[in-house]
Amino acid sequence: MGINPTSKSSVGVAIGGLFVFMVAACGGGLAGGALGLLKFFGETKLGEVGIFAACTALVVSGHAVVCWWAFAGRPARARVAVTQMPFLLTYAVFSLAWMRDPSWPWGYLLWGWAVLAVLGGLTAWRMGASRATANLPLAQLKFAPFGNKSSGGGLRRWWSARLRRRKAYLVAVLVLLGGNLVALGDHLWTRTRRFGLVGGQSPEAAINALEATSCLSELGEWHHKAGHLSEADCPEGESYGLRYQGVHDDDFDSLITSEQPRGAFARWWDVQRDYGYHVTLRLRPKDRSTDGGRAVLTYEVEWASEGRFMPGDRRFKLDKSTETWVVTAVKVPLGGWKVATIDVPDPIGIVDQGVMPQNRAEPPSNVSNQPDLPSSTVMYAERLTSYVKRFD
Repeated sequence: MGINPTSKSSVGVAIGGLFVFMVAACGGGLAGGALGLLKFFGETKLGEVGIFAACTALVVSGHAVVCWWAFAGRPARARVAVTQMPFLLTYAVFSLAWMRDPSWPWGYLLWGWAVLAVLGGLTAWRMGASRATANLPLAQLKFAPFGNKSSGGGLRRWWSARLRRRKAYLVAVLVLLGGNLVALGDHLWTRTRRFGLVGGQSPEAAINALEATSCLSELGEWHHKAGHLSEADCPEGESYGLRYQGVHDDDFDSLITSEQPRGAFARWWDVQRDYGYHVTLRLRPKDRSTDGGRAVLTYEVEWASEGRFMPGDRRFKLDKSTETWVVTAVKVPLGGWKVATIDVPDPIGIVDQGVMPQNRAEPPSNVSNQPDLPSSTVMYAERLTSYVKRFD
């Protein structure tokens, strides 16, 4: 990937490339900062805005340098194509995926761009070396039989040089792809708790993660996962109405050893689906006992939804506001804790009042018409609506 010395002086080309790099880095950084501030992160995450701006500057300036090389060096079209492709693919994926859903981890996009850019550079170097040696005049090869060591062996040296370049290219590509596959596998292995085979770091951590991924927790969806603070994938924004169909994070299933613990949460998912009422639970630890790889924890579970007394035309009523959960957690072979059973000896009684929406599967009208409202606003809206109906 060198510069053609016949087109421009090497010093002038280098100075021009540095100028292009600086201008593109400044422009890309400003554009990335504006995009991150106004669309992706906002004023509350200025640190992430800065990181995003730096990454944008890196990609844009790299593309500018590649374009300058193509303009100044006049390489073959195939070499230009393989160096341009990583940048064009990155822009396309960013515009099609990240612009529509900014919650995607954009670090993966930067990782993919870096791998493709290095691979494109190696391929362009390999193609340039092959083209240079292929165009050598026959007289420069000093043709001699391979076995004749006294006649110069020009063809042998030419062929050995081609083999060395080919081997160097293959080794570099294998190291690049192999190293990144290993890194990606290790990342997935860690972030997915070894593909769901590893539990929480403690019995309490497993229960807290189960509560968060159920999308019923009053404390929110944040929990510890693989040593990192992670947010459960609960319906939000335009998909918020899916909460009223019992939709929750798929990680819930990786935190239990059988279907039995699901029942303690499923009855409240059913309440959300049948009555179109937002449910949140508050878990308070009361007792704990451990016997080797088995831990038994007792929790007081309180119905914590806003407007739990539901004045006016209540859709259902509760005979009490708290119940007790006896949770058994066990150690799993690959490490960590998972929930084995959840026993509810005296559950909260749910009595149907007979005042129901026309379609039980649909969320209440004040939620479906405003899908972007946060859960707290939705609960206050429900409470206000019930009071208005009471005095109407």
